[in-house]
Amino acid sequence: MEAQETEPPQQSFGVYVHFPWCLKKCPYCDFLSIAVPETTPGVTPNAAQARARLPHATYADAVLEELGRRTRRLPHPLPQVDTVFFGGGTPSLWEPSELGRVLAGLRSVFSLTSDLEVTVECNPTSVDERHFERLLAAGVNRVSIGVQAVEQERLSFLGRLHDPEGGLAALRTARRAGVPRVSGDLIFGVYRQAPQDAVRDVRQVVETGVDHLSAYALTIEENTRFGALHRTGHLPLLEDELVAQSFEAVASALADAGFEHYEVSNYARPGERSRHNVGYWRGRDYLGLGTGAVGTVTLPGGRLRYKNLLSPERYLAAYRAGSEDTFDPFAAHLTEREALDGETSLKEAVMLGLRMREGIAPGELEAATGAAFWTRDRSRAVERLTGNGLLERRGTRLAIPDAHWLLADGIVRDLL
Repeated sequence: MEAQETEPPQQSFGVYVHFPWCLKKCPYCDFLSIAVPETTPGVTPNAAQARARLPHATYADAVLEELGRRTRRLPHPLPQVDTVFFGGGTPSLWEPSELGRVLAGLRSVFSLTSDLEVTVECNPTSVDERHFERLLAAGVNRVSIGVQAVEQERLSFLGRLHDPEGGLAALRTARRAGVPRVSGDLIFGVYRQAPQDAVRDVRQVVETGVDHLSAYALTIEENTRFGALHRTGHLPLLEDELVAQSFEAVASALADAGFEHYEVSNYARPGERSRHNVGYWRGRDYLGLGTGAVGTVTLPGGRLRYKNLLSPERYLAAYRAGSEDTFDPFAAHLTEREALDGETSLKEAVMLGLRMREGIAPGELEAATGAAFWTRDRSRAVERLTGNGLLERRGTRLAIPDAHWLLADGIVRDLL
């Protein structure tokens, strides 16, 4: 099937690449991650042992094959790419030279912006100064490091493999290696964690010189080990009131440190927002590559969300390098597919956009999706929510006041 001419493309577009393997599956994680098999029963492999067992080049070959097949079927001219995000799993287990080969493949297909943001998620147990230097040489200019906690009791509860100093050291090492932009991840609202403990974690991370911090309240996802424990009543949880107090204390501490609270769970120094994630929250298209990756693209027939094969073995077989290009990956039953009509796209834009400080512009959403925002039911919901102070008008925009961000899910439900 040949590429088809269509209306002018979006100005820019993101690419997400999923690397599924990790050293150990964390009990709270509901992302696709596959633990590298143990070499010794009952002993989690270290990074060197895991890397020796992973198909680095074969996986890069498959991602590049998928890239070629998908881009040949996207409407041309292709949009510019301004963000690339390597997520997982643990992409810092991937050999930087092979990750760099995927980046080079993207450069050969897309026009990349001069300020391209290239992020790699990293775990403290799989990085050192030399590894960061090799990522830089491959073209990476931003890393996101999963610290999660800075206290051993909570690290153990969360199933993390590093110790308290290991997470902080990884952030400092990234800076020392010359990584231009460094982000850290923390989880708060963990059992037996007082609000002042959450603030202490935040302050220690900020002291390493990070540009960006993601601070998430612990969420119990159904298809996780924590989810199974919760269903049987065996998972100790922090009281909701203390979780709310921790959220407010973390936000206050980061504001004092000069960080902008730009999304419910994300904070950045001026100019250091995660541009890739902002693209998600603003509902723009992006190409997903790799095992289990999700993507959203606009094709001649409409907007489509797809989800890639969840098994690395099946993924590698489907996108075997050099194999005959016999199927359209956007149409074949090798992926999950969902056609996104205008109303669905508008609802998702409302749900995600209201997580951001700027909120949403209903007129812009209507123009982008072709669906009506100001239906009778939504208009009534907006009046009710603004009357209660849960939503506010800012010129042509609607936003959730900072004081009510913890209620965002319920506010969004009222509008959908």
